[in-house]
Amino acid sequence: MRRAALLAVLLLAGCGGRSVTFPESVIRPPDAKTDMDTNSANLASAVITAGLGQLAPYIDGGAFRLLPFDLNQTSTPGKTLVTRYRVTLPRTSAVLDAVVVSSPTATETLQIASSYAVRVWLDGHEVRDAARHWVFYRNNGPQICRIYFPGDLGSLQMAANSFVIDPLAAGDHVLRVAVSQRVTDALPLARIVRVYRLHVLDRGIGWKERSIAPSVDSTPPPNNVPLVLRKPVA
Repeated sequence: MRRAALLAVLLLAGCGGRSVTFPESVIRPPDAKTDMDTNSANLASAVITAGLGQLAPYIDGGAFRLLPFDLNQTSTPGKTLVTRYRVTLPRTSAVLDAVVVSSPTATETLQIASSYAVRVWLDGHEVRDAARHWVFYRNNGPQICRIYFPGDLGSLQMAANSFVIDPLAAGDHVLRVAVSQRVTDALPLARIVRVYRLHVLDRGIGWKERSIAPSVDSTPPPNNVPLVLRKPVA
């Protein structure tokens, strides 16, 4: 029976079917059909808001773990900055933002995003065509149905290279992100490398994750309170 199932998969791939390899098999396709709460823009924005200290690392009752992203990290032409993270999580989905840029205009945001190249590996296997995972949106646009991003920055146009990772097998995994930026043609590339060592527990979402995840109908901070005056989420 097992051999027959394998043969069916091979025949499907050979007859026009699309074979999916690791890590694509555990990374949500950019064009996946989702509901309004779990679209790519909402989830990418949630990672940003968590990086601003305005959102807990778990959302939607623990259904998504927002992986750390340092919004204050800067790059220097000709140098490589390496950052390492250790994250323990249950068998739940994770959201990774590799690059985030913003601008008052969509045209400028597209131009800034084009200066970045992203490569992502999961357990040593490279994600094919990571550029497919760019998400472009306005903070208060139609793709954002929950106010994750601070309202005082709501008019900004955003670009995020963002990945939604399905629950991984229990055990240790390594997620590696390499970002290169071409500031100008006259300068060497600026590089940032982030290494996430993920320890996935042999259980699903539990009370610990649910206890810190915000309620889906929780009230966001008032829009008239500037970001710098808002208290970070505990």
